Amino acid sequence: MSLFEDVFPISRRPRAIAANGAADLICAPVSGRVIGLSQVDDPAFSSGMLGEGTALVPDGDVAYAPVSGTVAEVVGSKHALAIDADNGAQVLLHVGIDTVNLRGRGFRDFVGKGDRVGAGDALIWFDRELIRGSGLDDTVIVTVTNARELGGVEPTRAGSVRAGEALLRLKAVR
Repeated sequence: MSLFEDVFPISRRPRAIAANGAADLICAPVSGRVIGLSQVDDPAFSSGMLGEGTALVPDGDVAYAPVSGTVAEVVGSKHALAIDADNGAQVLLHVGIDTVNLRGRGFRDFVGKGDRVGAGDALIWFDRELIRGSGLDDTVIVTVTNARELGGVEPTRAGSVRAGEALLRLKAVR
């Protein structure tokens, strides 16, 4: 194993997965157990300050695009990004709680600001063992920051979900 592979166990962008591309849907970025935002141990998310949405306790280590659109922002510590979706939603994808403190360690992003993505494209690889071993929570959060402008969002799933399946429904689409 090379030094690069020691630092980044995943050296190539994973293949895209099949995702429900309906205009009013936001798909699960990871497979896992769905939990409400109110259960997220971060007041910025649990209070709805960062939009309406949901969270997942992940089973895997790759987060896929929940929508098709343009990457609006990639956080320098690689744990979060925003997508301006084709359907008018501004979608925030955030991996972990307080993972900004890792300063990018344990993360690899596959996209940059301005990149076009399709629902199901691989966006971020994250090291769940490193996150949890650092005493942090690896919950993956998906919010629509402009949900009020779109009439809100409603969950389409409870329990378990597979990456690419419908997770949230927009009440209105631009």
